[in-house]
Amino acid sequence: MSRESKEVHTAGENKIIKMPNKRQFLILIPFALFYTIAAMFGALEKAASLSILQNLGRALLWMFGSYGLLLGLCLILSNWGGIVSEAASKIPLLSRIPEKKERQGKWYVYLLFAAVCLLGYLPYYLMYYPTWLNNDAVWQIEQALGWAAASNHHPYFHTLILKGLFMIGYRFSGSYTGGAAFYTFIQVLIMAMVFAFFLYQLYKRGTRMLWLVLAVIFYAFLPINGLLTICMGKDEFFTAVLLLFMWMTAEYDLEAVQDAENEARQSIGEDIDMQAGAALHKRGIGRWIAYFTIGFLLCVLRSNGIFIYAGTAVILLIVKMKKGHFPRRTFLCVAAVLLCYLIYHGPVLRALQVEPPDTIEGLTMPTQHILCAYLKGGELTEEEVAMIDEVVPIEEVGDYYNPWLFDIVKNFIRSDGEQQVIADHKWEYFKLWFRVGLRNPLQYVVAQVRQTAGYWAYDVKDYEYVYGEYYMVDNPFGITTQRKLFTYEAELDMHDFLMGFQDLYNKVWSLGLSTWLMVFAIAYTLYQRRSIMIYVPFIMLFITLMLATPVYNEFRYAYGLFAAFPVLFSYSFGGRENLLLRYTDEKMV
Repeated sequence: MSRESKEVHTAGENKIIKMPNKRQFLILIPFALFYTIAAMFGALEKAASLSILQNLGRALLWMFGSYGLLLGLCLILSNWGGIVSEAASKIPLLSRIPEKKERQGKWYVYLLFAAVCLLGYLPYYLMYYPTWLNNDAVWQIEQALGWAAASNHHPYFHTLILKGLFMIGYRFSGSYTGGAAFYTFIQVLIMAMVFAFFLYQLYKRGTRMLWLVLAVIFYAFLPINGLLTICMGKDEFFTAVLLLFMWMTAEYDLEAVQDAENEARQSIGEDIDMQAGAALHKRGIGRWIAYFTIGFLLCVLRSNGIFIYAGTAVILLIVKMKKGHFPRRTFLCVAAVLLCYLIYHGPVLRALQVEPPDTIEGLTMPTQHILCAYLKGGELTEEEVAMIDEVVPIEEVGDYYNPWLFDIVKNFIRSDGEQQVIADHKWEYFKLWFRVGLRNPLQYVVAQVRQTAGYWAYDVKDYEYVYGEYYMVDNPFGITTQRKLFTYEAELDMHDFLMGFQDLYNKVWSLGLSTWLMVFAIAYTLYQRRSIMIYVPFIMLFITLMLATPVYNEFRYAYGLFAAFPVLFSYSFGGRENLLLRYTDEKMV
């Protein structure tokens, strides 16, 4: 009997069931606590209508129910191989299922996946040619054409990408419609290539054909992916980079080349063969460049990208240092990314005369906290109320306050308030937020819950527009939808199909469910004593949304997690054959 688990023979059978050990029993407790808190706070209005005793009873039921379900699912999944083997001995058809084994990767297999994804997206591109244009993209195009001042409100790095592609299309076609069409087609092509890369990785690692087919359907034919690829905006490029960063974080080891060289020298007692050494060195340089490039792009393609990168990098360095040596190469790569980011956001953007985001843009949570305390019966002094009034007209702010959407108050402050007061007195307003919070913790909790609930609560109050708000908006460029190949009747049928799919999504899925599934996958990964490093970028993404999301339930803000599920689930539930190689036998974070 091993030290890690108890093995119990089932009655009358030779199969072995691995029962949880003490560590596995304990590791699930915080995850059950998460589900309990999410369920209780997600139904805040219901909790407010019940007594303390009733709420305590509900919490205990959720805690024990969640723990029991987690334990049962982990027990089943950890013994799945034995269960399937036993079933195969009784059902002849199951015995014919081929064993999982790595496949030989061929370049044409990748091209086949890319072609399938591209074919899945082209109907949307041709139906809504040249693009789906939203207001954010209109502002960015205006900057690209010199009609508006350059701004980093939407990441200016993406605006530069948009400008380059848009102007190439404009020069070739002579029209703004052609510019938008060229940008959108390149975006569609890049997303097809990125999603095909992950399908190719699943294929090479021996993923069973059923899961591989489901992954192909997910990436190539799910309307969500097809439609978001034709939306002009930063979300798709950021999602692509986030997925690649996830993969590199779990797969790349910048110290591996040096370790391989040392092992080779020790094994032969002399200098490593020059050709093999050059190959190892070249591979290490390639990985360093790739990891640096993806890290930098993650930082500059979205405002919360720097926090995702920095948080993940810190945890990665800590994990590596636990092995007993300082990860010099990884540290240097991280330092290089952060240094280049600081140079870009400082001297480079100033030289380009790019305006930074205004002060109120990044103050979602503190503002919502304070306004909730003021408007919902909190205790504030006259001096504190006066400080709020210096920023926003205190008598009118109640007409604009929305506990789920900060944009309304934010725009009111921009038009009728004075946000520069906060910029000039940062420390005083930080102390204001802190003091008010000490006296009004309940209001702060309520504000936090309502502003973020869509990302962690299973059920939320409003219909979620997954892509329905992205159609062609009015714009000053004369860009209009110019359907290609398809008939008008086909477009009407497509519209009905897309809206029906969005309705179906709202009935069976939510951003909160995505988080719940991620949490369960992390719990099972730790239960199996595997690294959760692959999940860290998405944990950081979730934290940034908790700290600064302006909308409580916006699909595109958490799209990266949704798009990563085929890879994440394959890693956690696909068996040791599908583990990313570098973390197969390492300790978990």
